[in-house]
Amino acid sequence: MSGQRLPGKAIERFDWQGAGNGGGAAARSVNGNGAVEWGSWLRSLERKRRLLVRAEPPRPRPLPADFFARATYSSFRLDRIDITQHEVIASLSGGHQRQSLRSRAAQRIRNHVSILHHVESSIRLGESLKSPVVMRWYTTIGCGLVTARLADAAIDRLDHVVRQINSPQLRLQAALADIARLHVQLLSDPLVPSFNGILARLLLRYHLGRVGLPPVIFDSDGDAPALLDEHMLLRRLLELIDNSYDLLLRAQ
Repeated sequence: MSGQRLPGKAIERFDWQGAGNGGGAAARSVNGNGAVEWGSWLRSLERKRRLLVRAEPPRPRPLPADFFARATYSSFRLDRIDITQHEVIASLSGGHQRQSLRSRAAQRIRNHVSILHHVESSIRLGESLKSPVVMRWYTTIGCGLVTARLADAAIDRLDHVVRQINSPQLRLQAALADIARLHVQLLSDPLVPSFNGILARLLLRYHLGRVGLPPVIFDSDGDAPALLDEHMLLRRLLELIDNSYDLLLRAQ
C-alpha cells in the first residue's frame, strides 16, 4: 500500500510490513540454520517495550490511523476478497467518494474497521474475550450474508479457542509458539464457513494483545504461504512484532 495516502496523519511514513525486507532485530535473531535466537530477540523486544512505556502519556495514544485501513485491506485481500486501496479509502471517507462504492462492500470495510477499534479498546482495558463477541464479529463482517447457525461442534471449538486466547502461556517464547500454532490451525481447518481468514486474523490480534504485544499486518501479496506453516509464521510474527514496535516508537 505504499504510495497511497490513507486517512490519518503522515500515513506514508508507516510501513507495517517493512520488516519483510530483511532488517530489524528479528532478522538478526535467526541463525544460519533458520532457528530463532530467542535470547537476542527477547532482549531487543524488552528494550523497545520499556522505551514505548516511557514515551507513552498517562493515557495511551491510539494506534496510528493508517493501521485500521491497512489491516482491513490486507486481511480482505488475504481472504481473496476483490478490494482495492481506493475502495478502502472511499469507504472510510465522506461525501460522494463514499457513496460511489457498492453499499455492502463499503459497509463490510467500515464494520471491520469498527471491530478493530473495539478489539484495541478491549485489549487496553484488559477484557477477556467472549465467544458471543466473536460471533458478533462474524455476523457483522458478513453484512447479512451469514445466516446459518454454527453447528454445536463448531461452537464448542470456538469456546475452546477463546479459552486458549484468554489464558496464554506466561513465558513469551511459549506464548508466541502457541499463537502461531493456533493461527495455522484456524486457517488449515476453518472455524466458520465464510470469512474464516478475516475472523482468524482478528483472533490473532486479540491473542497477541493478551500477552502485551502490538498488532501486526501481513503482506497480502507475499505472506500467504507463511500463514499455513507454523515455523514460517512464527519467524514472520517476530519480524512484524519487531517492526510494529519501531513504528509505534516513531509515532510518539
